[in-house]
Amino acid sequence: MSSAPATSDLVSLTIDGVPLQVRKGTLLVEATKMVKQEIPVYCYHTKLGPAGLCRVCLVEVEGTPKLQIGCNTPVAEGMVVRTRGENVEKGRAMVLELLLVNHPLDCPICDKGGECDLQDYAIAYGRGSSDLADPKTSKPKAVDLGPTIVLDEERCVVCQRCVRFDDLIVGERQLVLKDRGHRNMIATATGDPYRHNFTGNVTELCPVGALTSKTYRFKSRPWDLRRTETSCTQCSVGCRMNIDLRHGNVLRTMSVEGDDAVSDWWLCDRGRYNIGYIDSPERIKQPLLRRDGTFVQIGWDDAFALWAKAIRSAIDAGGPERVAAIGGGRLTNEEAYLLARTMRSLGVKNLDWRAGRQRQATPGSSGGTLLDLERAGAIVTIGESPAELAPVMDLRVRKAVRHGARLIRVAAQEAPPSMPFQDVADVAAAAAAIPANVTRVALIWDGVDNALAHAAFAALSREGRTLLTYIAGEQGNARGAEAMGMLPFAGPGYHVADAGHDFDGICDAALSGKIETLAIFGANPVLNSADGAHVRAALQAIPFLVVTELFMTETAKLASLVLPAAGAFEKSGSMVNLAGDVLPTSAALAPPDGVLGDFEIVVGLARALEIELPDSDEIERATIAAAAALPVGIAFGDERFAGAAKKDLSGEGLRLHVLHHAFAGGGTLAHDERIAALQPEPTAAFAAADADRLGIRAGDRIDLVGAGGTIGDLLAERRDTLAPGNVAFVGLRSGSAANEIAVGSRVRVENIRHSDVPVEA
Repeated sequence: MSSAPATSDLVSLTIDGVPLQVRKGTLLVEATKMVKQEIPVYCYHTKLGPAGLCRVCLVEVEGTPKLQIGCNTPVAEGMVVRTRGENVEKGRAMVLELLLVNHPLDCPICDKGGECDLQDYAIAYGRGSSDLADPKTSKPKAVDLGPTIVLDEERCVVCQRCVRFDDLIVGERQLVLKDRGHRNMIATATGDPYRHNFTGNVTELCPVGALTSKTYRFKSRPWDLRRTETSCTQCSVGCRMNIDLRHGNVLRTMSVEGDDAVSDWWLCDRGRYNIGYIDSPERIKQPLLRRDGTFVQIGWDDAFALWAKAIRSAIDAGGPERVAAIGGGRLTNEEAYLLARTMRSLGVKNLDWRAGRQRQATPGSSGGTLLDLERAGAIVTIGESPAELAPVMDLRVRKAVRHGARLIRVAAQEAPPSMPFQDVADVAAAAAAIPANVTRVALIWDGVDNALAHAAFAALSREGRTLLTYIAGEQGNARGAEAMGMLPFAGPGYHVADAGHDFDGICDAALSGKIETLAIFGANPVLNSADGAHVRAALQAIPFLVVTELFMTETAKLASLVLPAAGAFEKSGSMVNLAGDVLPTSAALAPPDGVLGDFEIVVGLARALEIELPDSDEIERATIAAAAALPVGIAFGDERFAGAAKKDLSGEGLRLHVLHHAFAGGGTLAHDERIAALQPEPTAAFAAADADRLGIRAGDRIDLVGAGGTIGDLLAERRDTLAPGNVAFVGLRSGSAANEIAVGSRVRVENIRHSDVPVEA
C-alpha cells in the first residue's frame, strides 16, 4: 500500500472552479478525475502514458495564449484549468472534424457501436455539419491481422495505442505504423501474422472499431450483454475479468479497469479466448458408469450410492489407507476444503493436488506481491519462466526489466524472451551475476525441482537483501489447494497432519494392489504427469476409479465412474493466487442440466456416506482462515513436497524435456475449436551443437523415439539457449505420446525429413 504523499510533494491548483491538491508531476488528464470531470482522450491511456498524438484532450490553462493538451501537461502550483468553455469546445470540435474526415459512417454495423469513444465524443463535442466536401479515402477493410484480430483500416484514427502497447507493455514490437499522412496504416513490421500471448488487449485499447476480436465479431451489442466480474482460473495469477453473456451464452471476456494489484489491467489470450469449450457438444452431462467395458448413463443418486459403497468396502477390507483422493487446482477453495475434510473424517490420509509435474505451490513466508515483483532490482527464474505458465505475471517481469532490473535464468529450456536476459549454468553463477548494490531480488520458480529451488534460495539470501519468492506453477488454484489441506502431510491452514501417500505414492501403492478406490477431481494426470505410462498403469490397477470432469479426458477414459462437473464460469467461490491474494470467483451462468459443481458432488458423497457436514457459514469461516494462514514452517523448495526420489533415467541419447505452452494441453483447450489456430505446432528444439551433429536444420521434420514410444512428425527448431544433450518438446496435446516417454528420459532422433525451405533459426 502506497503511503500518503508529503506536503512538499503536492501542488495546489483549481480545475473548473474546484480547488484541489495533487502530487507533483500528475498529468491534467489524471488530475481532472479527482473533480469528476472527464477530458476526452484517444491516444492517452493510464497504463501507456502520454503520447500527444490525437489532440482531442484540449483544455484551457489561465495565462497561456493557446489551448493545451491535457494528456501531456503536468500540474503546476497555482494553475487554473478549465475543461469546458467556448474555446475548449471549438478546439475539440475541430479535432473531431479532422478525425472524422476519412472515417466511414458505418456505426450500425461496427462491432464497437455502443462502446465507441469516437461515437461518444462526436455526439458530446462534435459539430452537426462539416466544412469538408472531399471524398473519403478508401482503405482496406476486414484485414486478417492474425489468429485473433481483424483490422478495419478505414476506422483507424491513428491513436497508436496498439503500437505503443506492443512496444511499451509487451515489448514484442510487432505492430507498426506504415506510410504517412492520410495513408497511415497499422500493420505488422514483418508482414507475418500478429501473434503473441497478449494480442487481445489491443481490441480493448482501440477506442474505435478498427481492431476487433474474431471470436466476438457481429455477436452482440453491449446493451444486450449481462456482465459478471470474476477471477480467471486459467493460471495461478487470478486476473480479474468481466464475463459478458447474451441469452445464457458466454460471448467474450474483458479486463477489469483498475485491477492494479493482480492483472495490471491486462488479460492474456488464453484467459480471454479459451471460453468456447463451455458450449462444446462433447461436454459430459450425465454420470457415466463403466459396465462390461463400455460407459452407460446412470442417475446421480445411483452414482453416489455406488461410490459410497466402494469406499466403505475398501475401508472394511483394509482400512482408510486403501482410499485416496486427488483435488486438483481446478477446485475452488471451498471445494478443496470440503473434499479434504470429508476424506479426513473417514481417516483417509492419501490426499494430494499434485497430478502433474509441479511439486509445490506455496513459496514460504518470503512470498511477495505482484506489485513487489516489478520493483525488484534483479529477477532470477528457476526452471521454466512464467512466460507460458503465468503470462500476465511475465508482463510484470518485462516491466521490471524495462525499469532496469536484471533478468537471470537458471535451468531454462525455453526460447529466449523478448527482453534482455542472462542464462547461467547454476545458482552460484546466478548469485554472482547480481550486482552488489541490488537489495531487492525476486526468485521465480516453476515448482518442479525442489532441491534446485532450495539451493537457489540459500545462494541468493544474504544480510541486507530482501528476497521475494514466487512459484508460477501449472494449475490455477494450486496454492489454494495446499492451504485448504489437499496435502498428504498438512491439513487446512498448513497444520501438520498424519502423513499419507502423495500422488506418486498413491500410484506405487495402486500397482501393489493397496489402493481400492481413488477419486480425481479436476486433474488429468495421464496427460500431464511426468510419466504418463506409469500413471496409466497405476490407474488401470485401481478397482474403482472416480473422475469428475467436463470432458472425456485421457484420465476419465480409464475411470469406473465419470461425474460431470461444472466449469469455472459456472460456480462461485474463491481462489488463492500465486502471490497469496484471496480472490473471489463468481458464477456467470448455470451449468448444463444434469451437471453439478465439485462442491455439490462432495456434498452428495458425504450424504451417501452419512457424514455430517458443516454449514455454509462454518465452511466460509474455515476457508477464509485457511487462506489467510501464514505458511510458517514451509520452506521455498521444501523437501517434504519433493516426493520420492527420481528414477534412474540415464542412458544413451538426448534427455527429453516437455515445456509448457499457454495453448498446449488437453481439457478445455482441446475442446475449443475457435482457438485451434492458437495451439502451437508440436516442436522439438535442439541445441545448435546437437543439431549440427545430427544434421538437423530448422524447419525439418523429425521423430523422437524412447522406451515408452514415439513422438512423431515434430517441427525441428535450433535454440542457442538450450544446453547440449537436451531436447525440448513444446506443444503437448490430447492423444500425444509425449508423456508416455517419461520426462527426463533418453530419446533418439529418427526419420529426419529435410525441409525444402529451412526456417530461420
